[in-house]
Amino acid sequence: MGNLKIYDAQYGQQTHTMKPQYEVRGNAVYRTIYHPQGRSVVPDYKIRGNKVFTTESHAAGLQSNPWYTIRGNEIHNTSFHPEGTKSVASFRLK
Repeated sequence: MGNLKIYDAQYGQQTHTMKPQYEVRGNAVYRTIYHPQGRSVVPDYKIRGNKVFTTESHAAGLQSNPWYTIRGNEIHNTSFHPEGTKSVASFRLK
C-alpha cells in the first residue's frame, strides 16, 4: 500500500483529530504520535488485500477475522469489529 496516513473519519467525535492516527508502511499499520496511546514501534494491524487484521502486538491480540475492510480511501468496520459495523467509514486513507 505504500506510505499512507490514516485519519479518523468521525468529525466532531470526542476522539476526532485532524492529525493522522496511523501510518501505513508496506502492509503494516503503526500508531503515530497523534494516536491517544502514542507512537508504536511494532504494527497494530496488518493489511491483506483489502482486509485489515489485528496483530499480536494489538491490545486485543491477534484475531483471525478482519476488523476492517478498505473500500477506496475509506476504512470500514466489519462485523468482526468489537463495535460492529457502522453506516459510515471509521477512517480515511490519504
